[in-house]
Amino acid sequence: MSEQINSNRRGFLTRLSKPVKAAASYEEKSQRLHARPPRAVDEVLFERLCDGCGLCEQACPNSVIEMLEGSALLNLDYNSCSMCNKCTEVCPTGALHPTVTSYIDLKPSFADSCNNYMQMDCNACQTACSASAIHIEVGELPTVVQDKCNGCGECRSACYIGSVTLNLTQQ
Repeated sequence: MSEQINSNRRGFLTRLSKPVKAAASYEEKSQRLHARPPRAVDEVLFERLCDGCGLCEQACPNSVIEMLEGSALLNLDYNSCSMCNKCTEVCPTGALHPTVTSYIDLKPSFADSCNNYMQMDCNACQTACSASAIHIEVGELPTVVQDKCNGCGECRSACYIGSVTLNLTQQ
């Protein structure tokens, strides 16, 4: 009898996860309202699934996830996301799902106050970028290779004069 209950429960849970997997692989994406943690499902589905439990916020070793109006968002003002996916591991609802590509909808832009642009030979953002997405020419603003950038915010954390701004983009 116990074996039958376990197999029914397993089948039920498997069937329950199929819509999340299908939605995660759906090509047309909704516009994000806020930067979400890595592996967040489409925005419309995310808003329905995220119940604001805060487990992702507690699991984040970098303390970059915060809860706003009952759902998780990224705040990369003081630290970067290490893309460790601990938030995904603890998410009980599937709002953060392991089948979704680990990506953050943020891209850096650089202000004219950038030391390199001001002829002061700085490459802090480039050195910090683990994705090797930032290229620097002497005397120019840094450029970002868009398809390499994962939106983690390492460049912003490394910039000691605050010339890096992270902008919400649509993938």
